[in-house]
Amino acid sequence: MNMPSIEIRRLAPADAGLYRDIRLEALRLSPEAFGSAYETESAHPVEWFAHRLEGDAVILGAFRRGELAGIVGFVAAEGPKRQHKGALVGMYVRREARRAGVGRLLVDAALELAAQSVELVQLVVVKGNEPACQLYQNAGFVEYGLERHALKIDGRYYDDILMARDLVARA
Repeated sequence: MNMPSIEIRRLAPADAGLYRDIRLEALRLSPEAFGSAYETESAHPVEWFAHRLEGDAVILGAFRRGELAGIVGFVAAEGPKRQHKGALVGMYVRREARRAGVGRLLVDAALELAAQSVELVQLVVVKGNEPACQLYQNAGFVEYGLERHALKIDGRYYDDILMARDLVARA
């Protein structure tokens, strides 16, 4: 199989326009997968997204054929009692790039980054998103809980599966 090369790199403020486009697409097409809402974030100018890319969260982008095909964020927890853990957030792969290894490359890159500073990585995935659950399980994450009614969109509730990967035990 001849798969186009995929470059994973940290997004910089100069990538804010690309980041804004994919982030808003994610919120619009998969609202149940994110705590934030399209209506809220679409009101923000590109400068707001540039500021996010300068923040504490590291946003990684997957570039395929020169296009931003997917994103994932990593946020390390703050404070002496929580600094041993972090979270994968904001994971999204564009439909045309799914099943091409983009998601796995993003997760692996985020875990590699996380291993430099934390012992445990947590994430949340909406119940019913089987491809994402499978991706995370294949990357070594295990389910440790369920948050019922985590989100409510247009009168419908969505449950969140809580998952974690212990980086120390798997090292």
